[in-house]
Amino acid sequence: MTKAAAGRPYGEPRNAIALLARLPHRVLRSIKRLTPDQLLDFLRENLSVLLEDEALSILEHPYCTPQICNSIARDARLAAFYSVRLKLVAHRQTPQAHAVKFVHYLYWSDLMRLSVDVRVPAQVRRTIDTQLLTRVVEMTLGERISSARRCSYALIKHFLFDPNPRVFEALLCNSRLREDELLVLATSARATPDQLAQIAGDAKWSYRYALRKALVMNAKTPRAVAASQLRFLTRRDRRAIHSHPDTSVYLRRCIERLDPKAAAGASAVL
Repeated sequence: MTKAAAGRPYGEPRNAIALLARLPHRVLRSIKRLTPDQLLDFLRENLSVLLEDEALSILEHPYCTPQICNSIARDARLAAFYSVRLKLVAHRQTPQAHAVKFVHYLYWSDLMRLSVDVRVPAQVRRTIDTQLLTRVVEMTLGERISSARRCSYALIKHFLFDPNPRVFEALLCNSRLREDELLVLATSARATPDQLAQIAGDAKWSYRYALRKALVMNAKTPRAVAASQLRFLTRRDRRAIHSHPDTSVYLRRCIERLDPKAAAGASAVL
């Protein structure tokens, strides 16, 4: 072995192309060993003959640069592979113009996964949310249920008012759902009795005071559900609800039985 060869790890050749030619059955593994300069040289000399797996291996390389992503994205043959498009959209080094363009060619399941991936640039995620909102009307019930469990904030606002109770039940399990969104629903006239009853029976959300109060005050809440929340409210709030003109006679009687003094105080104010 020559002195020059001995100075290189494992006697690897100077030229990246020679390395891959010497190990044809280990091309993908060899790509991962390339230095930044070798990776760029390899892409320039082999762009027109790259295979799908080789392009993916280059995109997964830790030294993949915007220049490399741009070269692959501009190659019509490589960009025709779905897996390459998906990898380019997810890659932080892909120029935004190319990433946004390829969003329109992805399946909804991949769009859903990328929409909540914080490694994807924010502008690309906003484009994905827009694309998902345009497709949501075409989703089947099963797709809506699956999406509601893990969707981003943009779709949460849509699924809040989905008429199917199974979709709302799945949405309550979404870790990105916030109390503010549920309050919008609980105080809305568009809420259904089933949705309001599900909020009251949910192990996570039923203990939130603001939601309990909203359930009592919403006229669409089943009266048994609304009455069950009264004992968790403060006397001041029960008094305000008792004196509210839209409160049903049933709830007023429940408040009077639960807290006669609060009811008497409200009557005195009137």
